[in-house]
Amino acid sequence: MTPHEKDFSRFLRIPEGGCELLSARYSQQHFGRHAHDRYAFGVITHGVEKLYYRGAHHLGGSGTVVTLSPGEIHDGVPVDQAGWVYRMLYVDPCWLNEHVLAGRHASQYVHLFRAPMSDDPALARCLLSAHGRLADSLLPLERETLLVETLAALFERHGHDLARPGRPEREAVRRIRRRLDQEAEHNLSLETLGLDAGMDPLYLIRVFKREVGVAPHSYQIQKRVARAQVLLRLGTDLAETALACGFFDQSHMTRAFKKVVGVTPAAFRSR
Repeated sequence: MTPHEKDFSRFLRIPEGGCELLSARYSQQHFGRHAHDRYAFGVITHGVEKLYYRGAHHLGGSGTVVTLSPGEIHDGVPVDQAGWVYRMLYVDPCWLNEHVLAGRHASQYVHLFRAPMSDDPALARCLLSAHGRLADSLLPLERETLLVETLAALFERHGHDLARPGRPEREAVRRIRRRLDQEAEHNLSLETLGLDAGMDPLYLIRVFKREVGVAPHSYQIQKRVARAQVLLRLGTDLAETALACGFFDQSHMTRAFKKVVGVTPAAFRSR
């Protein structure tokens, strides 16, 4: 791969697992800190991606397995002009809990991984094979079987359950996140959020950034983008989606959406 190769992104959605498949090369794209509403699994096939995750930076090269849970703040940037190429799977967490983890936990329970990037050649080959077959297969049963078997192996090798932190600040942050989740389209003030958390605005921002990785307003944008994805999957009009999700206008939504998802809302909707 050379710096002169063109960037590309190919996006496909299948019904099984509400799964979305992305194949892409990014050398100009810089993903700001964000989170997904779905599990994100994949393999870097060429180049190197730099990833921020939980206060540290990680480098993933060819063969690196990527494992990110819903709500986990991260970014993604190239380390040189060549960028990186990867194949990613985005899977609905409720479907995953029911089908892969046999309903052992509540539908909203989120499972974490020991690291966002891992060197696991056998699993990388398995994920790449599944990605290709999921994109090509026309048989729903085959796609569902592929997803269940592949993701079960992934969790067995690299997953662990969510820890339950007990610090008072974390409980306050959870309350703030819950309100931002429920009212993402509303223009909530720091004063309003501070009353919920029992914190003054400055301390709230510092604690929230420490625990979540981004400021409350950035988190709110992530939730708006996540809501926009839900509406666009249903075929909702772009302007209507922007209004329903609290964006100033359609161009505002497009800028925020592309920073998080890597494709425009129009491209996302058309697939």
